[in-house]
Amino acid sequence: MENNNKNKGKKLLERDGFYLVLFLCVCLVALTAVWVTKNSIDNLATEDGFVNYEHGELIDESDDKVASNGEDEIHLIKDNEKVVPTSTSSQQNLAKAKEKLAKENESKNQLAAKKEAVKINAIMPTEGELIRDYSDTEPSYSVTLDQWELHKGIDIKADKGTPVKAVMNGEVLDVAKNERNGVTVKIKHEGNLVTVYSNLSLDTIVEKGQKLNRGDVISSVGNTSIVESKEGPHLHFEVLKDGKNIDPLSIINSN
Repeated sequence: MENNNKNKGKKLLERDGFYLVLFLCVCLVALTAVWVTKNSIDNLATEDGFVNYEHGELIDESDDKVASNGEDEIHLIKDNEKVVPTSTSSQQNLAKAKEKLAKENESKNQLAAKKEAVKINAIMPTEGELIRDYSDTEPSYSVTLDQWELHKGIDIKADKGTPVKAVMNGEVLDVAKNERNGVTVKIKHEGNLVTVYSNLSLDTIVEKGQKLNRGDVISSVGNTSIVESKEGPHLHFEVLKDGKNIDPLSIINSN
């Protein structure tokens, strides 16, 4: 009986010892696997430069193809000045981009205006001396009114009776006389342009609706405007584009 108990105890110890050893072996294998994995990742990160984890995959950016694409993207951004980089100061970058674009548009508009002036090929309306410039922002002095004011046209001093000509082809839009501007002729042209000739003499020879060619005489220099009477005989000349005054000299072809 006693021998049987000893045999059973011995078998129990042998079985428990087996499982204990098996458990220790499993733990050792697991620890080894973790160490090896960590060591491999560290080697990738140090020896190959750097590794990014993206979309669940390890991407080695030291690869020639990836590196090449990265350089191409960097160059594209540097070469394109209109690209606004994303950063903490994105609002400032956006403002700078808008400012740059506005300057580019302004330059394009100025160039287009110069080209249009050549295309219009307008001539001076009369021969004489320019005594007062166009001004829509800085006031200029009026001798007659003795005050500073915006001047929406140019004044060309000339003797009474000096011919006044249509600066380009068009149609007489209106012929009128009032105390402020004196005898005035308006001519409409292509491109939504209207030219205005004021302070003319009373012997104006064109009528409303009359077709004119560039250089046709419409009247002569007078002194019929009360608000510019002290300046002496001269032509007050204005140009409107799309209903707004512009500098008359901007449409005159200097060639």
